[in-house]
Amino acid sequence: MKVIKKYILSIIIILISGNAQSNEIAAKKWLDTEISNIIELYRNENIDKKTKLNAIQNAINQSFAGNGIARFVAGNSWIKSNESTQKDFVGLFKEHLYLTIGTLMEGYSNQTFEIVTAKEDKNQGVYLIDMEISHNDQKTLITWRVKESKDKFYVIDLIIADISLVITKRAEFSSMLKSKSLSEINSLLKVQNAESYHKLIN
Repeated sequence: MKVIKKYILSIIIILISGNAQSNEIAAKKWLDTEISNIIELYRNENIDKKTKLNAIQNAINQSFAGNGIARFVAGNSWIKSNESTQKDFVGLFKEHLYLTIGTLMEGYSNQTFEIVTAKEDKNQGVYLIDMEISHNDQKTLITWRVKESKDKFYVIDLIIADISLVITKRAEFSSMLKSKSLSEINSLLKVQNAESYHKLIN
């Protein structure tokens, strides 16, 4: 009986570890596909800037945990604001996020990327996926924090040179929210987003 129990336990452990590895591979493949789609657009000089920017916007809306990130960035001001203001901030922050990434992509000049490792952080319930960007013998490591929810993957943060994008954005907005309400921040974001968009497509 003990031998049978031990055998069953071994099978369960193998199945669990195999499933974890499978999920890591799935997360890695998902991220690789998402990034490759954007890179291919930016490599094609025949595609206009607006189309490229729209692709980044779609990726943010579909593949980033935008609502959760926006709430985290807003901090205590989120609780103090009404539902309408909160909803506006989420939408405007997502715009700000894709325009920020669009600005970064303006500097794209045929850099290559490779996803090198993917591992699960079981304590935080996320996958940590390391991507290496190479250009002119220089390499930059980016770690993507990816969460799985309802059989779908979402980016919840990315870390460049040990600096978290989400933490950086929270610090940036916290500084402004010391003297302004979330509603006032929405008004500022609306203007800034429009200016950034105009610069990027012209």
